[in-house]
Amino acid sequence: MATGTSLVGNSKVLAHLPPNLVLPVDREYTLTFLFGNKQITNDLQWEWEKLRLVLQDFFHPLAQMTTFRAKADEWLACRDRFRWDTSHLKILDNLVIGLESLSRAAKEAAAKATGPLA
Repeated sequence: MATGTSLVGNSKVLAHLPPNLVLPVDREYTLTFLFGNKQITNDLQWEWEKLRLVLQDFFHPLAQMTTFRAKADEWLACRDRFRWDTSHLKILDNLVIGLESLSRAAKEAAAKATGPLA
């Protein structure tokens, strides 16, 4: 990687090789959703540990749930409608992006409704 950060770029490359093993991790949605911030320590060991936590403690347990797998299989069968859903993990990634986007929109709407704080 040209930068000192490996987590984001490497996870995006790996997500295409074994798509049911690794998903693309990004600062803006994945890290913010799971950890409340987008901070990455530029340290290879730290970054691999963070990736392990993201996969092992959040995404893979959800991906193994019977109800999720059944719905995800339906989505995957309709690639013409859900073209960004290319694997079970990518579906979860897209759901996180959607939830984080909705959360941000709700916060912005609430801020506009209440006006600037004195």
